[in-house]
Amino acid sequence: MPAKTTRLSPRKEPVQARSRLTVKAILEATAQVLVASGYQSTTTDAVAKRAGVSIGTLYQYFPNKESLVAALIRDHVELILSTVGAALEVHADAPMEIALRAIIHAGVEAHRIDPALHKVLFEQVPRDKLLGKALDASSKLQGMIEEFLRRRAPGLSASRARMIALVLETSVEALTHRAVVEAPDWLRSGEIEKETVKLLQPYLSAALG
Repeated sequence: MPAKTTRLSPRKEPVQARSRLTVKAILEATAQVLVASGYQSTTTDAVAKRAGVSIGTLYQYFPNKESLVAALIRDHVELILSTVGAALEVHADAPMEIALRAIIHAGVEAHRIDPALHKVLFEQVPRDKLLGKALDASSKLQGMIEEFLRRRAPGLSASRARMIALVLETSVEALTHRAVVEAPDWLRSGEIEKETVKLLQPYLSAALG
């Protein structure tokens, strides 16, 4: 007998404005319940109650708790990608030192919006429901940084650009995530951003030199 799989995608996508507002309210309620109660104690009933909708209405869009959480993770990943992408675009012709600061700032800023939710999503959600999306986000971010580096340093080999992009993306994500989980005050104060710049600026200068 094949293993049972949990549906992670929404049951249907909202089309009308009212439907979109309903889905937005449901996802906001999901985030609130997750932060207040934790992943294990979160239920669709609790989410529906917090959102002010019937459980039937919730199930029109999301078949289970896992699909709600998957939608939140998707939105979180899209926010990070769009924030970093915008920073790269705005600083396309800026000196590399300024561009690096912008990349680091964008990565930290995306996590600063709701660190409590980030902590629940990345610390409590089972890895099999999270890992694919997290790895996909890292891969896309690395690709964006790699493309930026190759435009700015045409003489850089493809393998070298890939390596530098991997180091930058992994370092920013790891440091920011640890700050979210263990020291959110460093995130709020900007200290972790300053330390990340100190760490990566010499590395990038040496790597491109």
